[in-house]
Amino acid sequence: MSKAAEIDAGLQRATGPKGLTPLSQILKDYLPSPGGRNQKTQKPWANSYHRQARQVLRRTLRGYESYPALAVDRRLADLMRAQAGTRRTVTENTSMLRGLLRWGNVQGYFSADQAEMLPDKCATVAPALIGTSAPDRRRKGRMVYEKAEHVRDEDAPLAPQVVNLRDGLARFFPKWGRLAPEVGASCGARWGEMFQLTAYDVDRSGQKPKLCIYAQIDPAARVRDGDDRRTLPKGEKTKETGIPTVTFTGYPLRAELEKRCKQALEEQAEGLNTEALLFPAKQGGMHHHSSFMSDYFRPAAIAAGWPHQEWVEVCERWDKKQQKFVPVTRQRTQFVLPWHSLRHRFARYCIDTLGLTAGELMAVGGWESETVVRNRYYNVGEEHAVSALSKF
Repeated sequence: MSKAAEIDAGLQRATGPKGLTPLSQILKDYLPSPGGRNQKTQKPWANSYHRQARQVLRRTLRGYESYPALAVDRRLADLMRAQAGTRRTVTENTSMLRGLLRWGNVQGYFSADQAEMLPDKCATVAPALIGTSAPDRRRKGRMVYEKAEHVRDEDAPLAPQVVNLRDGLARFFPKWGRLAPEVGASCGARWGEMFQLTAYDVDRSGQKPKLCIYAQIDPAARVRDGDDRRTLPKGEKTKETGIPTVTFTGYPLRAELEKRCKQALEEQAEGLNTEALLFPAKQGGMHHHSSFMSDYFRPAAIAAGWPHQEWVEVCERWDKKQQKFVPVTRQRTQFVLPWHSLRHRFARYCIDTLGLTAGELMAVGGWESETVVRNRYYNVGEEHAVSALSKF
């Protein structure tokens, strides 16, 4: 009777012949190749989302690929999404598995009950693997009138830190090592936006030159497959930003950027830098984020005295040869002020020195809305604290 009840429950979950399809095949159907269409929304797959979904779902289904669709019940779903070392990873697994089940119901692989077994904000599960969470980078303590996400002056690099970093990068890249951090801190380009810039992205048609940011590096692009390494910037929002004559560190940015543009065009003519990139890799092409951070930013920032945290990560990783998760120990480094903090310095420079309004900062920085900018960079409500203290 016990076996019969189990079989009956499985048959009730089966929606037809597709209920016998193994999870590995369902995953292939769900994740089309980059450049295809999302079968759930009928919109083109973004390369970055495709890569993330593939990585997370492969981890979630690992060891259960041969199970048929009708075998997926809440117990099995909990086992799959628990294949993580931290609660944050469990949340990622749950979100991606929920999407797979709901899409699979529309396609006839899963029943309606299976599609709804992981509702939004469903009960979580404990991680089943060994994992070490990274230390908290965010500083503690804030004024009562500051939003939780407010970025203060000390959350951005100081002038000596930017100077030391540019000197460190100049040891690797003599032509542009000093220029790159200054562009990040004074023009506000994100890493992916900045390291795809060419000499042609400096617009001199107006009274003052401006930097045109119309693309960013696509981290999921595969050059061997013919992918374009450029895609639209975050939020698919292009922007144009100013170029200060002199930065907050005293660096002659406008003149040095013009000098670098001429160098890049000369390199292009010589065949050394085919796209006239302002910040090319040593081979002449665009950088990759992970290798740039580990090979160049990390040693330069540590030598420059940028605050960072080091810890030993103990986790479990899938071993293809052994076909199981095995413990791994590795030394990790996390910067309290990462490269992206240069963008925070840009915002503080625009507000504290140039006096930009929230709308103006949003326009040149590419943030989503004035509300986002106000919450992160403006002291909303400070006037109330000043007014209250004056009445004591």
